[in-house]
Amino acid sequence: MMGTTLIRRIFTALWFLTGTAAVAAPLQMVLLENHMPLSADKRINVETRILPKLQQIALPEIQIEPQLLSNARAWEMLRQPGHYCALNKVHTPERATFLYFAKLPTSVYPPLQLLSTRPLSDHPIDLEVLLKQQPELKIGVVSGRSYNARIDALIKQYPQQFYQRSGDDAAENLALMLGKNRLDAVIEFAAIVRASLKKQGLNQTIIGQQLQGVALSRGFIVCNKSPLGLQLIRLLDQKMQDRQYQADLVRYHREFFSASDYALIHADLMQYFPLQ
Repeated sequence: MMGTTLIRRIFTALWFLTGTAAVAAPLQMVLLENHMPLSADKRINVETRILPKLQQIALPEIQIEPQLLSNARAWEMLRQPGHYCALNKVHTPERATFLYFAKLPTSVYPPLQLLSTRPLSDHPIDLEVLLKQQPELKIGVVSGRSYNARIDALIKQYPQQFYQRSGDDAAENLALMLGKNRLDAVIEFAAIVRASLKKQGLNQTIIGQQLQGVALSRGFIVCNKSPLGLQLIRLLDQKMQDRQYQADLVRYHREFFSASDYALIHADLMQYFPLQ
């Protein structure tokens, strides 16, 4: 009798422990990335610095596992149901048809500029007018990237005047081509181009020229539109309310951008993170 009671107690304890472990097991999030630099990489940017903080605040409910894939393959995976998510994606109506977007951005960038090694205009540039006036112009862009509706349409309308680079390091390679005068200009964030040239030891002067109709850019965490994807995004929305996380995110922006570039995004950051 006593032995039977002891056995029951052991089975009850084992059931409780295994049941508790099952409940406590974190949800798995596979965060698709196309570049994971080492901490010593001088290219390190806001998104790279914020990833460890996201992994930290997500626990114990979510375990974030970065996975290195090509950009094209990552987009394929994001269209499949499951635990696939990605960092730093710009919201577009087309993407919203198959992705859930977090409420808060993980990065805010100043407006994209037309970057060149020589002045192309004294005023904010109407890109279509420039393409018509200078048909020999060759402008570098990242293949498959969404800039904005108007620029995307112009890339399709004037394909001979755009050099499209694909691959995981497309933006850095385009910056290198610009620095070596193999391109007339690139459409990119000034901080990205200057950081890429600095990494390569190039001291080429880069001139940033404003493009008409181009606003600042916000990058968000996204997950595919599946029940699990929705669960992951809603949990992350809660986790990203953490005050220390928000303070670190704002600080990373302030440290990455020049004073003039940061001034362009400060008000937008404060709109999302007003207490920082």
